[in-house]
Amino acid sequence: MESSGEHQSSAQSIPARLQAATDELLALEQLVVSGDTSPRVLSEFRSAVDSIRQTTWAIQQWTDLQQRHQDPYSLLDKLSEERVRRATKIAKDLTTDLESLELGLETKGLADLFHAIEGLYQRLTPLFKKDPD
Repeated sequence: MESSGEHQSSAQSIPARLQAATDELLALEQLVVSGDTSPRVLSEFRSAVDSIRQTTWAIQQWTDLQQRHQDPYSLLDKLSEERVRRATKIAKDLTTDLESLELGLETKGLADLFHAIEGLYQRLTPLFKKDPD
């Protein structure tokens, strides 16, 4: 378990770590512009950056709403929408990977993914069934 001193040290390093990450991203931007990078690597990098961007946006909005004594839970619908958007993008990317034979039974975690998608499908199906009336 983290001691109070460790938590304070970790919390104090967040601004410095964010600045270092920002500097690294700016340097990476220059490398990407000047270098030869595969479209797949660029797409995965864009997805990771987009995920970070959405997470930091949500944290900033949550904090702003709390500071203004407004209900931060009003963000939950927006966060759910974003998770659905990202899951859709990942599902499409994985479909492409399966079609191009980049994924197979030997891919670690594929069975867990299958079961997670199967469970999601079972819970989504009733939402999309049409009423016969």
